[in-house]
Amino acid sequence: MLRLFSTIQKELILLFRDRGGLAIMFLMPVAMITIMALIQDAPFRDYQELKIPLLLVNNDKGNLGTTIEAGLKESKIFEITKQNSDEAAVKKIIKGGNYEIGIIIPPNATQLLNEKVNQFVSKKLSDVGLSDSTPTRVNNTPEELKLLIFFSPETKKSFKASILSSLKQSTSKLETQTLLTYFSKELNKENTEIKTEQRMDDFINFDEVNTVETPKEALLLNSVQHNVPAWTIFGMFFIVISMSGSIIKERDDGSYTRLLTMPGSYITVLAGKITAYLFICLTQCFLMLMVGIYLLPHLGLPQLVIGNSIPAIILTALFTGLAATGYGVMVGTLFRTHQQSSTFGAVSVVILAALGGIWVPVYVMPDAIRMFSEFSPLYWALSAFHKIFLNEGNVVSVLPYLVKLIAFFGCTILTAFAINKIRKA
Repeated sequence: MLRLFSTIQKELILLFRDRGGLAIMFLMPVAMITIMALIQDAPFRDYQELKIPLLLVNNDKGNLGTTIEAGLKESKIFEITKQNSDEAAVKKIIKGGNYEIGIIIPPNATQLLNEKVNQFVSKKLSDVGLSDSTPTRVNNTPEELKLLIFFSPETKKSFKASILSSLKQSTSKLETQTLLTYFSKELNKENTEIKTEQRMDDFINFDEVNTVETPKEALLLNSVQHNVPAWTIFGMFFIVISMSGSIIKERDDGSYTRLLTMPGSYITVLAGKITAYLFICLTQCFLMLMVGIYLLPHLGLPQLVIGNSIPAIILTALFTGLAATGYGVMVGTLFRTHQQSSTFGAVSVVILAALGGIWVPVYVMPDAIRMFSEFSPLYWALSAFHKIFLNEGNVVSVLPYLVKLIAFFGCTILTAFAINKIRKA
């Protein structure tokens, strides 16, 4: 036991002597969390929190133009600017980048809609023998009704589809209301004074129900909820450079050989080294959480919500630290020079971070890349933190990820032992 405590003390003394390296261990994750949260704040916001500039040219004075304009205002995601311009002028304005979207409603839109609906209703009633007379325009095709929509060249296809779907939804109710009005007029010739201005209520309504007790706004995967745990995990795994460098240095200067000649086993020495670096990892994690809770809100960002299960957070941080230190032991044992270990350690952690969703969330990755995320220990740790922070997870819910992390730690330690034994032989 004395040897274990002596090893821990020795490792901590060496770490605290390297003040520059220690500052990098703590300040780098703080800087990455702050910078990335600020950069990614806008992309992570929901569209309802943004005001998308929209240029509206409403030349129609009837129900259709009024309905479309009201629907755009009710969506609360557009900053609408009304203007009287022709098609060429609107195209030039949108191309110039001043507005994201431009919409032109033709002057006779409501009239054309009524003519098309009137023709459709009269024809259908005539086909079933319920109409005594056919309107004069039933055999004539009304002019096609077109609403012109202009998108900025940078607009993504998915956003275009959502906007077009929203516009179609706002106009479909008016189309249905108009159809019902004309059907009622034809079927009730004696009572044609129907209030067409009455709005038809939705037959099916959707109510979003929260699945957990935390307020809905706190459960959104915003820039803080993603970047704080993500870059905390990245900083913990980046300890592989210091840890592997320490192992190689001891081997090069003969300290490792002298340690083996002392009473006790190599396991005790290794346990002391892992414990010392695990303490650094847990301190990193605590500091980063405090940054998300207390510092980032002062920069105009959302506050980090850590859920309700402190034991789950502690276990996740502990197992993540074990996985990181185990990886450092394996890399330090595998390579013979500091240059090899630092290069491989840095590059491999960056690759595992990219696959694990540290840079961008896994759900936005292509399917071909997403399948490899399941093999990244950083993905397991990040998924566990997200389960706790966003879904009010507890120890039981994050247990599958903890099992993977401790299995990864065991595999790396066994690999380091096997390499060490082969070299001794």
